[in-house]
Amino acid sequence: MLKRKAYLQVLSVLSCFAVIFLHVNHCFWDFGYEDYWILANFIESIMYFAVPVFFMITGATLLNYRKRYSTKKYFQKRIHKVVIPYVIWSIIGILFMLAYRRIALEDISLKMIVDTFMNGNVVTVYWYFIPLFAVYLSIPVLSSIEENQQQNIFGYMIIISFMTVSLLPLVFKLIDIPYNGSLQFPVGMNHIIFVLIGYYVDHYELSKKQRMMIYVLGILGFLAHWLGTWYASYQIGEVSRLWKGYTNAPSVLYSSAIFVFFKYFPKKSIMNILEKISSYFKNVTFGTYLIHWYIIQMILTILPISQRQVVYRIIGPFVIMIICSMIIKTMQKIPMIKNSVPK
Repeated sequence: MLKRKAYLQVLSVLSCFAVIFLHVNHCFWDFGYEDYWILANFIESIMYFAVPVFFMITGATLLNYRKRYSTKKYFQKRIHKVVIPYVIWSIIGILFMLAYRRIALEDISLKMIVDTFMNGNVVTVYWYFIPLFAVYLSIPVLSSIEENQQQNIFGYMIIISFMTVSLLPLVFKLIDIPYNGSLQFPVGMNHIIFVLIGYYVDHYELSKKQRMMIYVLGILGFLAHWLGTWYASYQIGEVSRLWKGYTNAPSVLYSSAIFVFFKYFPKKSIMNILEKISSYFKNVTFGTYLIHWYIIQMILTILPISQRQVVYRIIGPFVIMIICSMIIKTMQKIPMIKNSVPK
């Protein structure tokens, strides 16, 4: 088995932490003209790279799967490592909601179960799996492109996808003109742009000038998301989604800059330290994503904690990550259940 590159390992763990921060910081969606929301907006903006970077890692590690195994093996691995755990934990989610009386037994029906699997409406953080499955279905097509043509074709797809899926919709919103969605590049939608960016950045070298440009655009993307959301939300008295959205231009620019920065991390000694720290968590990131929502719900139910408390929103994610990692590492040692939290 090929060893995962150090920067991808670090990014995977860092993105896992960021996901927990986003979900612990749920008070962001409860808008108010108060200090708690100002901090919540900042945390939300800083950690927003998590999901895009996860998709980038998927592109960097899977788009060249044909060099390692067949397409049949590829799908077998995806089903074993992702689809089956998703089904198991979605069922656990229904049982959890029953136990905590958030749904009644009479609410459970075939329609409700199908809705749970297709839309993640019980464990809401599982929405991520649906676009991930779409990405998995797309990768065999993308990977069939001849290797000597991939740089030009993927580069073209990234640029056109960014223009038509990410940038133009935002521009047209800002000038208050409806954007014709038919113009969106079909094969660059539904988070595919991140898969392509991840593969491109991982497999091809960027010049220093290109990297500096990406960093500047990334900073501008972060500032647009952070300050734009703050200003727009204060204007309308609720959370504005104008600058939000993972495939929105600010998110694409900011997340891409994060990914590039870690590939070309300026201090090798610091990267070595980060690699050693992340090595403890490297086999539990997926399992943590699966169970962290349950841990958050139990903490909020058992302890007298307000979701607006600063200590909970800053320290909580680290505590939850450690708890999750201990649970996952234990589960991975038990034969009967280890496949529900694969490494």
